[in-house]
Amino acid sequence: MQAADRDRVGLLCDQLSRWPSLTATIRDGGAETELHDLLALLSNQSDPDSQQVSELIEAIERACARQGLTGLTHRNGGSPGGITALPPGMTGAPEVVGWTCPLSQCNRVVTPEETSHPPACAAVPGPDGRMKPYPPTAR
Repeated sequence: MQAADRDRVGLLCDQLSRWPSLTATIRDGGAETELHDLLALLSNQSDPDSQQVSELIEAIERACARQGLTGLTHRNGGSPGGITALPPGMTGAPEVVGWTCPLSQCNRVVTPEETSHPPACAAVPGPDGRMKPYPPTAR
């Protein structure tokens, strides 16, 4: 998957995790099937086809726009390919300093300043859908 798509998937996942009502907004806009297909594609554990991911995200964006919600999967600034460096204060020390996508399918990063516990991934329901710690810890 291309970096820009990974970034957009990360933004969508973040919004779906924070706002459960967003699923209804997407459904009401006519893209429930596309959201389901996208999440299924991402949870497949293989590298999804970038064009298919992009088309599904665009359909979700259009559905949200019909409901008055625009720019859902676009950053207002920063690098177009997503996060290229850790935020200030993230040193790579052995302790967990943030969380990343458990499927390695997007560029979403959540820091301890945002939450004190591992956040959920929208593509993986249930306890297995918790984001993985960064830096990775030995099990």
